[in-house]
Amino acid sequence: MNYHPGTIYIDQEAVNLSFTKAITAQYPQIDPIIIDPREVKSKLFDQVASLTKGKQILYLKKFQGDALKLCPGYSDEVLCCNYQVIDLVENCPLECVYCILQAFLNKPIITFHVNVEEIIEKTIKGLKLLADRQIRVGTGEHSDSLALDDIFKVNPYLIDVFSRLKNVTLELKTKTDKIESLLGLNHQNRTVIAWSLNPEAIIKQYEYKTATLPQRIKAAQTVIDHGYQVAFHFDPMIYFEGWQKGYQSTIELLFDSIPESKIAWISLGTLRYIPALKQIAEERFPKLSIFSNEFIPAFDGKMRYLKSIRNELISTISKWIYQKSSRVPLYICMEKHSCWDKSMNCHPMDAIALEAHLDNNVIK
Repeated sequence: MNYHPGTIYIDQEAVNLSFTKAITAQYPQIDPIIIDPREVKSKLFDQVASLTKGKQILYLKKFQGDALKLCPGYSDEVLCCNYQVIDLVENCPLECVYCILQAFLNKPIITFHVNVEEIIEKTIKGLKLLADRQIRVGTGEHSDSLALDDIFKVNPYLIDVFSRLKNVTLELKTKTDKIESLLGLNHQNRTVIAWSLNPEAIIKQYEYKTATLPQRIKAAQTVIDHGYQVAFHFDPMIYFEGWQKGYQSTIELLFDSIPESKIAWISLGTLRYIPALKQIAEERFPKLSIFSNEFIPAFDGKMRYLKSIRNELISTISKWIYQKSSRVPLYICMEKHSCWDKSMNCHPMDAIALEAHLDNNVIK
């Protein structure tokens, strides 16, 4: 799936930046609309008719604020991994039915922060304050890390910068197979390319405009051939009729195709959502039943499967992964210590210990 904007808006403060010029040069048929940042809400955001139509609008602006942030899922209630996030892109051209961005973002368009050099300069300053630790940094929390890079072309720049940071690993997380911009780069083993995985039946039913499962695996094989390590995220895991067969066959395909020595880490997480998402998703995708199971309000304010279902999913799938490999670091995303005790072979005591557990497997 290749993204093509219908309209381009440019913050008047960002008109002359290099990334702005490079992006707009790709669309000579589109006359960009220059907009005063003080009028963006009334003249742009409030005029968008729907989330679907909003994705046809590309907004290029400068980012103001802290460049490096803790993962938005961080909570004292759960065992977190100290994942750090760089906010370069907001919103995503892919259409996952369960995507939290539908309810989370207050800008119903695709936004790219074009002052990339300034953002990365601030990021490096922030990382220097954490120089005594090994840090994982990602760009895939508010968008897919690769889905728009044929337009933005920011990943080669990031990979070059992070290749020189010895205590930092950059993770680029995706549901696509758009890896062309990653090949042939001198990454110095400081970048891990990660894929979200689900059974093909779930991908077809709930992850629109994404790559198929075989396409994701093939893309992972290709980046391995170019020297990268890879990672995989079974997140969100969906409880459905036949889930055992679906996830077991997915794990079989993964380990039949990818050498365990090339896998930096694997994560597990069950479907969860903020309450506002359900109505939005059901209005956009009315024929789908992903929220029809019994969900309950959980400790973090999100709706989650019953604890018995969560434990069954995580313990069963982790067992199958451990049967394939005991050396690949496996962790649970956004779950309490009690879930680790029931499901995992290891239980780091805190975020720092989990951070170290994951970093130990990254090739230095």
